[in-house]
Amino acid sequence: MVASGRAWVEQLPPELARQRRLLEGLLKLCETDDDISWLMIGCSFARGRADSLSDLDLAMGVEEEEYDAVRMRVRSAIGDLGDLVDSFHHQFAGLTPPHERIFAQFADRSQIDLVVVPASRSSFGEHSIALYDPGRCLNLDARQPPATPEMAREWAFLSCCALADIGKYLRRKSPWEALERLNEARTHLWRLVALERGIPDPWYGVTSVLDFAPDQLPADMTETVSSLDYGRLLSAGRRAALLLGETGGRLPEDAREMFPARMVRYVTEDLASLQVQSL
Repeated sequence: MVASGRAWVEQLPPELARQRRLLEGLLKLCETDDDISWLMIGCSFARGRADSLSDLDLAMGVEEEEYDAVRMRVRSAIGDLGDLVDSFHHQFAGLTPPHERIFAQFADRSQIDLVVVPASRSSFGEHSIALYDPGRCLNLDARQPPATPEMAREWAFLSCCALADIGKYLRRKSPWEALERLNEARTHLWRLVALERGIPDPWYGVTSVLDFAPDQLPADMTETVSSLDYGRLLSAGRRAALLLGETGGRLPEDAREMFPARMVRYVTEDLASLQVQSL
């Protein structure tokens, strides 16, 4: 934990004044509600990469016995922190432990993205900062499990599936669908690029690359971006397939062994066989 959550908030630069006001309000809430045990901030603020457009990625731990009542109070309190446009609360699909995500959009473009959990769920990775933790409950030394070879195979295969669909949709003369799948293929490719380069949190893809290694952006990735033009879509898909194969060949050995090389070759050859004149 930093020496003082308030001191950390107060030292934020002037360009983060909007976010600072929201954090001050959240700290006041924590200090006045005995059922709130801790407040943690992560992502760009914790990594020192925040700018005036960064949202506040937060987690809050509350007493389990009062969980339902506290999250209702937190929802209401967030709405009073500024000129609220609207807010939304829900649970992440497939995440079974008690939790609630509260997203709030304010008129000054600032945003709060807060997950409320029972206080016992207090372990987070090193890229986190405790803003409020009077009981010293938070463990911020938890190590994120590394990306596994199985994860690398999944990312590669999902990218291949999207690339295969580019060929399908171009043949169907459906450029909008082809463009959607091109963007999805690139999303998974970014994750593999991060893994291949040893960048932390590769599952966040381009965000991790930009946060941790902005000087390592692959120049060729710009060639995977397209408009709705058939020729550009085809060229971008071909380039993405080639980059996928090249990246796979540089993955750690255990990930290379599970890399779907045959599938990559298939989609690469399929896109190479297409001719713009026939579309």
